[in-house]
Amino acid sequence: MQFKLVAFGLSLLIIGLVAYASIPAVHTTPVVNVQNVWVQNGFPVQAGSLVEQPKNITIFSGMNNELRGNLTISEPKGVASSVHFELLGMNKSQSCSPSSRPPAVLIDQLVSNQSFSIPLNATGTYCFVFDNQSSQTLKNVDVSARVFGTTEQVLIARDGSANTVGLGLGALGLVVAIYGYSRKTIIPWE
Repeated sequence: MQFKLVAFGLSLLIIGLVAYASIPAVHTTPVVNVQNVWVQNGFPVQAGSLVEQPKNITIFSGMNNELRGNLTISEPKGVASSVHFELLGMNKSQSCSPSSRPPAVLIDQLVSNQSFSIPLNATGTYCFVFDNQSSQTLKNVDVSARVFGTTEQVLIARDGSANTVGLGLGALGLVVAIYGYSRKTIIPWE
């Protein structure tokens, strides 16, 4: 047995195994959940009317939630038009009628072809309000509203390049230690 080779091989083996075990490879995978809230083509809003449409929205637990929508307004002959639109957070009431607390106004604007994206942090009733009171023409609304929940899944593994180098170094150390153990010791005075 050649002690220097065995000691060197065991040192390499230990360093390689420690490098393999102590350097994690972090993998992140995006996770996206989608829930349709309201998808409809040709939702009618009569001339001179105000239409309120309540929608119950449940957010995804433990995720970043966002309401993404698109509204396209047109008249019956397909001509582009506009309508006053409001999106209200109703503080968990079951209708669009204001409760004792006033609703949170999330959007309040004149729309014709509008996309919106609003962060959500509470489950509850949200009210889509279309105000066509100032017009004498029927309006058709194409509505697409979805809740997107996003997060990242983190996985810690031992499959990175540093881990591979550590395993290789450990294997080399094992080979050197076995080789050193199998060699005959040379005694200088023989």
